[in-house]
Amino acid sequence: MKILIIGAGMYVTGRDNTGVGTILSSIAESSKNINIEKVMIVAKQSSNKNKIQKAIKRINNDLGSNISVEYHQLKNDTINEIYELCGNIKFDASVIAIPDHLHFIYTKALLENNVHCIVVKPLAPSFREAKQLQKIQVKNNCHAVVEFHKRWDETNLYVKRIFKENKLGDPIFFSVDYSQKINIPTKIFRKWVEKTNIFQYLGVHYVDLFYFLTGYKPYKAMAIGVRGTLFNRGINTFDSVHAIIIWKKNKNTNSECITNYNISWIDPNCTSAMSDQKYKLIGTKGRVDCNQKNRGLEVVCEDEGIITPNPYFSEYLPDETGGLYFSGYAHKSIYRFLNDVNSLITGKVIIENINNDRPSFSDSLVSSVVIDAVNNSLNNDSSWVDIKDIN
Repeated sequence: MKILIIGAGMYVTGRDNTGVGTILSSIAESSKNINIEKVMIVAKQSSNKNKIQKAIKRINNDLGSNISVEYHQLKNDTINEIYELCGNIKFDASVIAIPDHLHFIYTKALLENNVHCIVVKPLAPSFREAKQLQKIQVKNNCHAVVEFHKRWDETNLYVKRIFKENKLGDPIFFSVDYSQKINIPTKIFRKWVEKTNIFQYLGVHYVDLFYFLTGYKPYKAMAIGVRGTLFNRGINTFDSVHAIIIWKKNKNTNSECITNYNISWIDPNCTSAMSDQKYKLIGTKGRVDCNQKNRGLEVVCEDEGIITPNPYFSEYLPDETGGLYFSGYAHKSIYRFLNDVNSLITGKVIIENINNDRPSFSDSLVSSVVIDAVNNSLNNDSSWVDIKDIN
């Protein structure tokens, strides 16, 4: 398998050359079961080459893998280089891990070259772009998914099972509180943070999760954005977005569920985890309270103070041989995609037979249309917005 990675940020290589680097680590771990012939990373900065080589050396050493990574620096700002690159090399799979506003143009180029794609959330900043990508994917018979890794979290899978077994009844209320450290918008994503907002970038995870858990469809939304802390630092984006979305089981029923999202990224950097996240789901027969930050583990050490790690997300863990392996629901998200592509290119399956629980582009139109509605509300004095049918 030949893999093309678009982007060289922290989700690819690790933060400050010390983090696990979820994408590269997942590819390295996957190479133990899948024949990975070539990995190439495409990005713009020349400094990425040294960073990538250090990262893959560290990852191979930790995981006992042996993959090599080639770096291709984009020489100009046009998409033509991607078309030329795909014309010279037949890539089987691509991982698109770049800022939101660039998803459409790069994913479109890859799909038009018949490359199977996994895109970090959201699929695209607008429903129009997402729908166009989905049409190209269908036309070219590509396997294409969004990296909604919360679908692979076993906590959420348990909730999905008991919901399906009708232990909770019909959902009537779903509430999310989700926040991140302030160094995300002020430092890590500073170059492009004004081209997105915290609901579009982060809150979309729980839009997809609610749809995944219940199968309900959104039909109305409103949102309020709060500015202040970031604006006073010269950053023109919301500190927080507070959205209400009303969902229905189907068009012909009065059964509704109200969902409430409080999403922000101005937590103090001294907080004990990158993300603080929790949700509550209330049904007619029961309820779920889920704290997705505090997983029962607290570590206190001199260098880092108090931390609440989430080893279930993506982490290196010891195996029975004394070595390390890469594990977690983020890894499962990427490994499942790579395994699906491997099964396709080796003729073991056809696209129509791939399990429908994958976060396909068709599925992801739901979160894209919600993003559209929330952004429209934010741009129109927090008015209610009717959500159009995605079909």
